[in-house]
Amino acid sequence: MLALTILELTAVGASSAVVGAGVGAITIGLLFAAALAVGFVVLVRRGRAARTAPKRDEIGRRANIALVRLDDEVASMRDELGFAVAQFGDARASALAAALDSASANLASAFALKQQLDDSVPDTPTQQREWNGQVLMLCETASERLAAERAVFDALRGSERDAPRDLQAVRELIDREQSRLSGARELLARLHSRYAPAAIAPVRDTPDEAERLLHAARTSAASAAENLDETGATAVSASIRSSEQHARRAGQLLDDIERHAAALESASTRLASHIDEARSEVAAARAVRDAPPDPATGSAIVEAIAWVERTLAEVTTNGAADPDAAIARIQTTVDALDTALAGARTQQQRLTHAREALDGALLTARSQIDTTRAYMAGRRAGAEARTRLAEAERLLALAEAESDPVIALDTARSSATYSRDADALARYDLL
Repeated sequence: MLALTILELTAVGASSAVVGAGVGAITIGLLFAAALAVGFVVLVRRGRAARTAPKRDEIGRRANIALVRLDDEVASMRDELGFAVAQFGDARASALAAALDSASANLASAFALKQQLDDSVPDTPTQQREWNGQVLMLCETASERLAAERAVFDALRGSERDAPRDLQAVRELIDREQSRLSGARELLARLHSRYAPAAIAPVRDTPDEAERLLHAARTSAASAAENLDETGATAVSASIRSSEQHARRAGQLLDDIERHAAALESASTRLASHIDEARSEVAAARAVRDAPPDPATGSAIVEAIAWVERTLAEVTTNGAADPDAAIARIQTTVDALDTALAGARTQQQRLTHAREALDGALLTARSQIDTTRAYMAGRRAGAEARTRLAEAERLLALAEAESDPVIALDTARSSATYSRDADALARYDLL
């Protein structure tokens, strides 16, 4: 009887174990299925994101490439327009001029969109995709129109029968620019003896680049001369045109050295003026410091005065070696002092101060833009550097047109900041 009872209990336990195992198996299966489902959803979402992100990145990459290409094409076409006007007259070059104006407008719009993408305000993926798409469309449309007008003039040049005369004119141009080369090297040596390497950097390699271009111009001219009686007018004209482009670009580079030397001389003069103005600002600020409207304002003015005085001491010692950088440093500290004084100034005082400071700020912004553009010309600067420079030029135009001196002053200073950012980005691109 006892054995029978034990057998029954054993059977019941085994049955329960089987049931428990079955329930456990079902539970594990359900959990596994749920995990599979969740994993599938995650993979699908990741797959969609992976497909979307590359598309977005690809559009941005294509937009950047198109923007850089159009910027180069517009610069090249400005030279081309000069050649066309000289060769065929304003009337026959009017279509090319119209295409260049349209392309320049598209380029400005594209740079504005690119600046929105690069600014500190975060953009949604949809905005990034749409704006990059617009940049791409603007650039491609302008490039196509420029290419069409260039083809018209290429055909027009090919139909000309004045190749010998044009070739002679190009050789004379090459000789003129070659004769300037030694003077440019001497001027650069004088700049090296007076200024810091950073101040000379935009034109440091310019004579070598001009010499390379002149060599290329002579090579193309020689090719045109050899084929003058052997090939069609179109092929010869293309060689002459290439030679002329190289020679004119070399001349522009040599002009850049002279402009940069003049800009450094002007900056040196303006540096002395900025030092005097900063000292006047400090003197005026001391009066407010001694009778501040509140303790917080007084403390901020004390700190700002100390910063200006430290900077002036350093700039007076060695700032002349890089006057533009010294001016930028002074301006930064004076801006901080202006901010500290703002709460203690009346509106009329702010207007008077802005009018007095505006001319210097505009000169600084123009000089910085010229320096940055000279450095970037002919170099493979990226889309970000070019965008900052375009924004600097846009802000300078706004500052020059603004009637409110306070707004104009802030805008001019922002222009100089963007231009310095463009210069730094361009140098980084070329590392």
